[in-house]
This record gives sequence, structure tokens and C-alpha cells, in this order.
Amino acid sequence: MSDNPTQYEIRPARLPEDAPAIAAIDTRFTSDQYFRVEHIGDSFRLELAPRARFEKAFSVYDLYHSHREWEDADVAEAHGCIRGFAAGGYQFWNRRYVLWHIYVAPECRGSGMGTALLTRVLARAQARQAVSVWLETSNFNAPGIAWYRHHGFDFAGLDLALYDGTGLGEEAGVYLMRRLLRA
Repeated sequence: MSDNPTQYEIRPARLPEDAPAIAAIDTRFTSDQYFRVEHIGDSFRLELAPRARFEKAFSVYDLYHSHREWEDADVAEAHGCIRGFAAGGYQFWNRRYVLWHIYVAPECRGSGMGTALLTRVLARAQARQAVSVWLETSNFNAPGIAWYRHHGFDFAGLDLALYDGTGLGEEAGVYLMRRLLRA
């Protein structure tokens, strides 16, 4: 590979040896928009709204846990360094595949790396005959939500208390789903 970060290789993660490099991926994003949650009677509405520019980062909070809920993981390497990570797992009882993590370092965003990682996730889900792929993210992750929606995910639910205590205020968990098969 050359020094061009758009040239990358996707491979299965080797844990625990890849863990420090995965944990070091810069997951920060900045935005001046978020999805405001409006509670109207018995329904909710998500509306893309302006907000003072902010920065947020996610973490692979369960990377070093032996009881993590995902069993599949891939990394994306660009010139010998891990620059992307995706992890998911199959839930047999409802035939749902859950995407627990997907991150790409800022210098590699827009290179197709995230799409390549997501393609591996979708292939695993289809191989297990999952009916859908689910994920959760913050309503403050407007850039990520736009990316997921571009890749066929639709809004599927909310958790208004999921991010209580994070300090941003008005933060909620947004669930997105991409249907693969009809049950």
C-alpha cells in the first residue's frame, strides 16, 4: 500500500492483539446539527435542527470485555495502520443482526472504507439469514445518521433516557434498521 489512506484492506480483527489500535481510532466528529426529538401526543418526531457547533466522540466501550455482545469484527488497514473498525452479532431469537460499532478515522472518511466495512457486516447478516440489521446511535450524530440512511437504513425507534448523564442535554438513542428478508 502507498501513503494514500484511500487504499485499504479489510480483514477480520485479531483480538486481543488488534485491541490497542482499534481503541486508538479517532472517532470524533463535529456538527452544527442534530435531530431534535419532539414528543407530540402519542407519537414522536425527529427533526434535523441547528445547534451550536459541537464535537463528540464514541468509544469501543466493550473492546476489552470478555462478555461483549458482538462476536464478529473487522478492521480496515491503510498503510499498515488500523483506521476502521466494525463489530456485530446475530440474535437468534428474532433473527436480527446488531451492528454494535462502526468507526472510520477522519482522514479516511469518504474513501469507501466505511462502506466496505458495512458490506462485510451485511454479508455476515445475510449468511445467517437475518431478517434485518439494527443499530443505535445518538440523535447528535447527524452526519452518521445521514450516512446510515444513504446506505438503506430507516428510523426504527427511540430511547429518550439512553444518554442521560452525557452532558449534552436533549441527547437520545436513535435506532435504525435495514430490512434484509421478510420474516
